[in-house]
Amino acid sequence: MDTTAWLAEQIEAHTPDKESDPQAAHRIAEAYAALAGAAAPVFGMQTLPPDITNRDALRARALEVMKQWLAKLEPEEKDKLRLQLAGYGIGSAPAPTPVPTDEPAK
Repeated sequence: MDTTAWLAEQIEAHTPDKESDPQAAHRIAEAYAALAGAAAPVFGMQTLPPDITNRDALRARALEVMKQWLAKLEPEEKDKLRLQLAGYGIGSAPAPTPVPTDEPAK
């Protein structure tokens, strides 16, 4: 099996144009994280083989697809995606939502 070609096919199959389930965005985030060197699963594979050719091009395409998803996701789902990536050491978690208090603003 040509893992590089398979990964490219999987990335394309998880674009928002071909997949309507927002969980596809999370699978793309995992693939991006793994291609960036994080210990993340990739479309059902527990680890990414070290001999992947065109890793940089695959990672760049996964990032493009993730940006397409971010343009379509609701804010809550975007925050989940950011938290997921932060868990892999990529980016930062979204800022916590402030808790309302009864104290007047100063």
